[in-house]
Amino acid sequence: MSAASLSPAVPEMNQQPGLSEPQRLVNVFFSPSTTFADIRRNASWWVPWVITSILALAFTVVLDKKIGYDQIAANQTRLNAKAQEQLEQLPAEQQQQRLHTIGNFTKIVFGYGAPVIGLLFLVIISAVLMATFNVGVGTEITFKQAMSICSYSFLIRVVYVLLMVGAVLANSDPSAFNISNPVATNPAFFLNINETPRFLYSMLGMIDVLTLWVFAVLGIGFATVGGKKTSTGIAVMMGWWLVLTLCFGGLAAAFS
Repeated sequence: MSAASLSPAVPEMNQQPGLSEPQRLVNVFFSPSTTFADIRRNASWWVPWVITSILALAFTVVLDKKIGYDQIAANQTRLNAKAQEQLEQLPAEQQQQRLHTIGNFTKIVFGYGAPVIGLLFLVIISAVLMATFNVGVGTEITFKQAMSICSYSFLIRVVYVLLMVGAVLANSDPSAFNISNPVATNPAFFLNINETPRFLYSMLGMIDVLTLWVFAVLGIGFATVGGKKTSTGIAVMMGWWLVLTLCFGGLAAAFS
């Protein structure tokens, strides 16, 4: 009898099967900790990025056909007193040319270039949050895991894109469309931007249901993958939210 036959059988470890990609995508909306727990098994990040990129490109087309980027440039210029004053100093023909240039730049870079811009921001934000949690909280999250956490968390913005598409399609006055705040998900939407101090308007704009949702999910994600309490992760992200809110408010006041 061989030695191998005398050796006790080694029981196979019971391993929970990993989530499928559709399960990861759906759970990030309804049970985010389930998705993020699976990221410890597989830190793939590209599927949600592809989905958000496709939707961003589709929104660009809808926005271009329904509103037009020249009109968007005119609307945004009108909402900035300094920019509007500079524009009015130009002859009428040059005014249209400048608005067309701004509109084309916006459409190409931030519209059709959204997948590249989005990927760049994904890399930067992932690196910053990885450093924040690893240094500040004591986690050992890898960069690929951080990319995956952020990519799935940003999938929440799909809801915002769909709401914006609805707002564009329902718009009956292109000259009144404000692309910087087109959906009633924050208190600033209900205020007149020209009659409200820009610092206050920007601060209220950051008290946004979907923005807070994204920050909360990011906190859950980094806490889950890093083995920390959910409350700790959310607290860290709320700190970042406050910092960004104050920074954006200051910039809005400085350049208005």
